[in-house]
Amino acid sequence: MGNPATTAFAGPGGPARTGGPPPMSFGELAKLATAVENGAPVPADLPVGEGLIVGITGPAGAGKSSLASALVTEIRKRGKTVAVIAVDPSSRATGGAILGDRIRMQAHHGDSGVFVRSMATRGAQGGLARTSLPLARLFRGAGFDFVLLETVGAGQDEIDIAASADVTLVVLMPGMGDEVQAIKAGMMEIADIFVINKADRPGVEQTAADLEAMLPPVFRTVAIDGTGVADLLDEIAARKPRAAIAPDPRWRVDHIGVAVRSLAESLPFYTERLAMRLLGEETVAQEQVRVAMLDAAHSRIELLEPTGPESPISKFLAKRGPGLHHVAMRTADLRAAVERLRAAGAKLLNEPRRGAGGHLYVFVHPGSAGGVLWEIIQES
Repeated sequence: MGNPATTAFAGPGGPARTGGPPPMSFGELAKLATAVENGAPVPADLPVGEGLIVGITGPAGAGKSSLASALVTEIRKRGKTVAVIAVDPSSRATGGAILGDRIRMQAHHGDSGVFVRSMATRGAQGGLARTSLPLARLFRGAGFDFVLLETVGAGQDEIDIAASADVTLVVLMPGMGDEVQAIKAGMMEIADIFVINKADRPGVEQTAADLEAMLPPVFRTVAIDGTGVADLLDEIAARKPRAAIAPDPRWRVDHIGVAVRSLAESLPFYTERLAMRLLGEETVAQEQVRVAMLDAAHSRIELLEPTGPESPISKFLAKRGPGLHHVAMRTADLRAAVERLRAAGAKLLNEPRRGAGGHLYVFVHPGSAGGVLWEIIQES
């Protein structure tokens, strides 16, 4: 979609960006996109790009496609360029995408600052296709200011978008009280911004109330007429990543956290079968967790047993069962690390505070760290 004679990254009538890739027509970009979808790597000489990858997810019927189209309209009003990746269910007959957003976004056909690509899931779980993220990186590297990545839908397990996007929108609609409660745990993990679309319908106040206890901001939109979309885009644009985090040679692995149902049942495997030395046990009241720390030469293994139903470990076990919970890294300057993470747009789950052993720590949201919960610890 778009004018094949224009560059994919310059916008209508505008010059290519300084330091950007060589001129590329939409036809050339489409060929590259097809190659990436078929497993080819993103070209090594393509810049990283500075565009913002925006994930748009939510239950079927919430109006994700309409909201994406409204955002495209607002982005273009501001003179910015945008690529849209719409992930649709696969056709059982052909394996291709069905109900593609090329049809839904006809209003933007011929706009030289808009490029739309539909993808089939091809059996992939998590709301995305296997090559959705490489394709988003391709479009960002091609110079688009925004890349909108729309998923098939969202539920408890469809959270891959959190690891793929710089900003994740969870789109809901009025009257979804029961459904909001059913998928609340998943949304808590992936949402940077909640959007109640179709906000002119009855039930919007109750849906907003259902979301009030959550940390992400809540916006109300009516995508079909653009109501609230400008304010939403302001919030999205404000989250644009800034300077990249500079390398820091002082990092080292402090410990690996493993969630267990019972320390008494789990410890013998480590102390008897692996002959690991138990360094000690303690209870961290604020986290409702009992901790056993084991010596692993230059690192440690931390076993985590919940002591109450509201413990994060209790919730982790209920959702995923026993297993790897987090990776902890130690740094000589936690405050500087926190500043760099925030400057880069990473989401922190807490302010620096004391944990097991008295160390100062923060947790980094999995969505900002490739799907892994990271703990950053101050070197003592």
